[in-house]
Amino acid sequence: MLVAGAGVVGIATALQLRLAGCEVVLVDRGEPAMATSYGNAGAFAVSDVIPLSEPGVLARVPGWMLDPLGPLAVRWRYLPTLAPWLARFVAASRPRKVAALTAALAALLGRVNDDYAPLIGRAGLDHLWRRHGNLTLYRDEAEFSAVAAAWQTKRAHGVRWRKLDGRELAALAPALAAGWQVAVEVPDWSHVDDPYLFTRGLFDAFLREGGQLVQDEVTGVWREGGGVRGVETAGGRIMADCVVIACGVWSDRFARQGRYRLPLESERGYHVTLPKAGVPLHHFIQCASESFVILPMAGGALRLAGTVELAHRDAPPDWRRAHILLDKARRIVGDFGTEGMSVWMGNRPSLPDTLPVIGPAPDVRGLYFATGHGHLGLTLAATTGAMLTEQILGGAMATDPHPYRLDRF
Repeated sequence: MLVAGAGVVGIATALQLRLAGCEVVLVDRGEPAMATSYGNAGAFAVSDVIPLSEPGVLARVPGWMLDPLGPLAVRWRYLPTLAPWLARFVAASRPRKVAALTAALAALLGRVNDDYAPLIGRAGLDHLWRRHGNLTLYRDEAEFSAVAAAWQTKRAHGVRWRKLDGRELAALAPALAAGWQVAVEVPDWSHVDDPYLFTRGLFDAFLREGGQLVQDEVTGVWREGGGVRGVETAGGRIMADCVVIACGVWSDRFARQGRYRLPLESERGYHVTLPKAGVPLHHFIQCASESFVILPMAGGALRLAGTVELAHRDAPPDWRRAHILLDKARRIVGDFGTEGMSVWMGNRPSLPDTLPVIGPAPDVRGLYFATGHGHLGLTLAATTGAMLTEQILGGAMATDPHPYRLDRF
């Protein structure tokens, strides 16, 4: 078997298949875990069951185009190519559609911790997995009330949470600045200290278990007689009776080769890492009004991440989107050290309905896709690998795969 793409989704899938007894080759032109998986926010975001295309999204699209530094921005010059994706995004915001998408996301997110636990244990990565929950902050009761219905929807789909007042929040997270009057704690949320080290640890476990890495660029799927024979690479052909395409935002080239519709665009995310911030946080922090997150890393370091930018994957970064995170963070944790600060941008593969593609190509035996995870790539990597392993080996499916099929577009 062959997995194309050595990001966290590809690595977790390759490891799951190897642990199930399959001979597995992982192929990528670059170093494992060094692309989009390198700089994510490190969260297992199990409460994110509501799709980005929530009801009322159409009214917000003009604002996204007018504010290049807003929480979600669309670059004007790329609007002609983004328009079909945005049209599907708006179509996915119909209430009945959102209800179905929420149920499908909840089915995946509800099993994340159970799917990850054996992989983390086998890889010896328990020391990086912080199961402290998260805190979503609100300035006052009015701000929380505006989203209370969404929290009730999450509860109806199995998300456990509790509301905290300002006193309870201060006792739980004393490093936060004063003034936040309401918070929501999700105890099942967790994070990893360093997403790169974590993903690399899964890859090292794959090698220890007998997996093989080939560093080469996959350029196409090699097919014969209605089935897969392997892949075409820059260096030649590699034979395999089963191929999983897990190439992130670059997966669409393989879909086009098979004439499949895969409306994949880059959901570009930015981060700032502060290795000497000196802020003792334990919980993963989300700020509702500022639309960004704070990842506590080892030794008092922080990673600030958030905002979404829709643009071509090859568009130059707008580093202003990273630097505005510093001012946002100061309103949450006060002052912090910036020595050794670094910024980063990654291309997250996003589909307009927020659901990933997990499953077989409809008319090519042995060809599977695992892409379109958007901001949930790290979160859903182990679950994606588990589902593909069930499908490839013909085992009983713990989750109905129908909502995540490739041919839904």
